[in-house]
Amino acid sequence: MGEKFNILRKAVGYKTTESWTTVPHVTFIYEADATEVLNEFSRLNENSQSLKLTINTLLLKICIEAVKAAPQVNAHIKYNPKRVTGEIEAIKNIDITMPWAFENGEIIPITLRNFEDKTLVEIQEYINKTAQKIKNCNIRVPLYRASVSTIIGEMKKGHLLKTLNAFLGVAFDKSRPSKKDMKEYDKIPLADKILPSDLQPGTITISNLGSVCKGLNGFIGVLDVIPPQVFAIGMGSIQEKPGVIKNENNEKSIGIRKVIPLCLAFDHRALNFGAIVPFIQRVEYIFEHSELLETWYSKT
Repeated sequence: MGEKFNILRKAVGYKTTESWTTVPHVTFIYEADATEVLNEFSRLNENSQSLKLTINTLLLKICIEAVKAAPQVNAHIKYNPKRVTGEIEAIKNIDITMPWAFENGEIIPITLRNFEDKTLVEIQEYINKTAQKIKNCNIRVPLYRASVSTIIGEMKKGHLLKTLNAFLGVAFDKSRPSKKDMKEYDKIPLADKILPSDLQPGTITISNLGSVCKGLNGFIGVLDVIPPQVFAIGMGSIQEKPGVIKNENNEKSIGIRKVIPLCLAFDHRALNFGAIVPFIQRVEYIFEHSELLETWYSKT
């Protein structure tokens, strides 16, 4: 007998099915030469007297700065396929939905709020605090409540037939948290636990496969764009590859470079490739100007 879907798999199945049945995806694989930036990051991290930072924090910051250069990608879409009408809402704050790997092997998307102006240290502190919140509570309680809230929201929009069965499937799921689980969760102060709102979609998804499978020789080829988001980033592990090096005299040679493969996926209803170009150009600029990292440790 097969294993039935639990609350998590139902939530993931619902959102990814919606993604691939409603969103026309375009993906672009981009290999970024991060050699100089990673070397500078290691130097700064070793010499820093404050909090030690992770590679994941650095990559999140790079993506945030690139998103700020391409504001069209940080948006939500509303689309009516019957009337062929739509609306794209550009959003100022950058809320990152990041798949979070749990000790039991499950991966649950957690949304990290208001990252647009955070320094590297502030990003690391936020992530560390989020990790503590996860340890403090039973994640299935806010996950269950977030799933029910999302489905009810769809019902209120008039999508009754689409969501009724989903509501029944979640509300009466045998793996849903017990009343005891909910009471224990409710006793935890709001500031010390993951809330249902932390499990709702942010403005953009950034998935770092390298933080889950370090040293994996490959890259993400296809990536979900979860509506109402219009853009998603998938990062692979840092890989050593031969590459062209230019010296001060513009002379070229071959050397070993540290490459980060990026999968950029977008909703073609909302964006054309031209909207992605400023993102790529900003990433290129950052990787060519490693001195920027020093300014990211504190506000300028």
